[in-house]
Amino acid sequence: MGFLYEVYFRVVINLKQKNMSLLLVTAAGSPLFDDFLVVVSVTSFDGAPAVGLKPSNFKVYMLASLNHASVDQRTISKATEGPGGFYTLQLKKRVSQPKLPAGHYVLGVTVTSGKTDKGQTTATGNIP
Repeated sequence: MGFLYEVYFRVVINLKQKNMSLLLVTAAGSPLFDDFLVVVSVTSFDGAPAVGLKPSNFKVYMLASLNHASVDQRTISKATEGPGGFYTLQLKKRVSQPKLPAGHYVLGVTVTSGKTDKGQTTATGNIP
């Protein structure tokens, strides 16, 4: 336990020295009309909900699927908050592929708040 505590302590000190905060981010992909809604939870390092975020605070990437292994950033058309710190992200349909084929997908989600608060996670989802 001592080693993990030391690593944790160093990360916290390093973030504070750089005047940065770590956002804790979790996410899941939920199918909606042959695409995904991405449901995201965002809290500060001390557990307070990150409220008031806009679509520009989020980035969503398609990282992998059955026949796809390159990064594709998706445009977020809408971010709905509720309850505090939980967001539902609606992705803009792509002209080149308006319907995603059935399969398992891996998404990457990054969140920024202000100039220095950052976090990221991966999420999975299935299109039936």
